[in-house]
Amino acid sequence: MNPEQLWVVAYDSPNTKRRRKLAKLLEGYGERLQWSVFECRLQPHQLQRLRQGLAHIATADDSIRLWGMPQRAQDAEQLGRPVEPTLWQDKVI
Repeated sequence: MNPEQLWVVAYDSPNTKRRRKLAKLLEGYGERLQWSVFECRLQPHQLQRLRQGLAHIATADDSIRLWGMPQRAQDAEQLGRPVEPTLWQDKVI
């Protein structure tokens, strides 16, 4: 069995339509922490599909970063208020 790894994904795009598409794709893989930052626990095959999906949507104008977290970061320490799953109602991301 392939182990899960925690990934932090952040994105930015000058195009509203692409930002929405990126957000929708990432919502299927992880939990939104901030406007354009997601935390995803992924198997290697899921990471591959996510990368393919991001590459399909993004253009050279967009910025997408993926950080693989080491095992010791899997259970991050929480400071301040806990991050609750958020239902984003805004039209623009």
